[in-house]
Amino acid sequence: MGYEIDTRDGVARLRRARELFLTDRILPEDLPSWLSAAWRRSCFAELDVTRDHVPAVPVSLETPLVRAATPVLAKLAGDLAGLGAAVVLSDRLARVVGCWADEEAVGAHLARIGTRLGADLSERSTGTNGISHVLATGGPCVIGGPEHLFELYQHTVCAGAPVTDPVTRKVAGAVAVVCELDAPLRVLHAITTTATGAIERELVHAASAHEHRLLEAYLRAGPARHPIAVLDGRTRLVSAAAAGLLRPHDIETLESYAIEAARDGALPTTELVLDDGVKVHLHPTLPGDSRGVLVVVESPRPRPERRRARLSLFAGAGLSGGSPAWRSLERSVARAGTRPMLLVGEPGVGKTEVACAVLGDPVVLDAADDDGWLEEVGKALAQPARAVLLRHVERLRPGQAARLASLLTEDHPGRVIATLTTGTRSACAEMLRTGWAPVEIRVPGLRERTADIPELARRFGGGVHLAQDAREALQRHDWPGNLTELKAVIASARAEAAGPTISARHLPRRLRSSRAHPGLTELEKAERQAISDALLAANGNRVRAAASIGIGRATLYRKLARYGLA
Repeated sequence: MGYEIDTRDGVARLRRARELFLTDRILPEDLPSWLSAAWRRSCFAELDVTRDHVPAVPVSLETPLVRAATPVLAKLAGDLAGLGAAVVLSDRLARVVGCWADEEAVGAHLARIGTRLGADLSERSTGTNGISHVLATGGPCVIGGPEHLFELYQHTVCAGAPVTDPVTRKVAGAVAVVCELDAPLRVLHAITTTATGAIERELVHAASAHEHRLLEAYLRAGPARHPIAVLDGRTRLVSAAAAGLLRPHDIETLESYAIEAARDGALPTTELVLDDGVKVHLHPTLPGDSRGVLVVVESPRPRPERRRARLSLFAGAGLSGGSPAWRSLERSVARAGTRPMLLVGEPGVGKTEVACAVLGDPVVLDAADDDGWLEEVGKALAQPARAVLLRHVERLRPGQAARLASLLTEDHPGRVIATLTTGTRSACAEMLRTGWAPVEIRVPGLRERTADIPELARRFGGGVHLAQDAREALQRHDWPGNLTELKAVIASARAEAAGPTISARHLPRRLRSSRAHPGLTELEKAERQAISDALLAANGNRVRAAASIGIGRATLYRKLARYGLA
């Protein structure tokens, strides 16, 4: 006797197996291996199977997938009228981007199970289901009733199939036919696979039309007269003149901006200076269409020798970049000259590396709790023509901070830079600002300079190259650990790849499923940052992080999923 969901005995056996697993974490030996593995993953993710709702996140409905699928699935829903079935479309992150139901009862069923626009049907949110399993395996499936651990889905069956992007050949989303458990199941698989085939044919036409528009924009810009390029992250059209000015690394950087523009619906900047001093201007290929960037390249202009030397110091520290945020840091450091500086920023952004690049070979002193540390600072400052780096001054007690500020204002030959980590509720920061009055410079977080990730990955990985899918995954991630986290990820991926090219499959799973976070309010952004800081302070321990910010563990897990920090 098996565990088939289309027989009464099979459903009864599945219910008993599910109950045994939920109460005692015991799995029957003859339970299908794919189902055992799915239930174990849900257990590991601490899925709340009794939760009475499905979380929802903001989603974009203006995507090639939604445009191609809407006419196909709307017609399919009409054809299914009378069968008690609805049609659901998800993106590649298992977020619902379309629901079609031509019967009132079917719409009511979708409402009961929380399936609506934006619903997060990922495995970590709702356990295994007909959409999350499709996206995890890349193949069609039918999952019903007690095969779901999630309580809301116990009387639901879902037949899902993947939609493959005809250009990239990657899974772009999933289509599912959803109905009550007692509905006829024989034709569900055929229906979904037929629908996905029709959607993929529509995507082929859409891709061809988009590429045609890119070509039109390229020709209209005059490639014979100007150094130009048109990029969308997958297609690149580069004139001969632009090819002579742009290195392969520059093209990858510009493609990163194109990916960000498509993701966020707007260009992150309109002007950019690349590493060799080449200046480029970025424009949308078409008004209102962010799925393509027109790049107009200017000939490089000579820069003052002193500025080039300073930028080479940053490059030597493995911290060079062409993003607007990094260029702004470089300009701030240049304007500060030899004046004392206070470098502030999140953990892992590279404050120490920036300071060492500026100072050369400084005496490095980490702030300590004992008062003897101040004596060491005084001795270092007294050394002629010696630079001093004071790290982690946020650790100082208020009295120590006041004495340090007084010490730094005295006459001494040493040049001083101090670093202060933000989010630590330090009482000494204001004392140093007022008592010492350094030039305060903020070092940007990695999430603010994702265009620099390909170059940083090359430096951290000893020359590795990021494939497009890896670059997209890394640029979607929010990087709470900043450069420290990126170094660890690249080292792990380099070992996994066993070669010079890193693809998405070599990255940790948490990065392959990272998502962007558009549309957050200022309050939500502050809450997300507070949770990220708490996790860093607790070294990833979620129980301690929840206690430190005064929320329950279940609430923390919901917010981790909501903000993509899980």
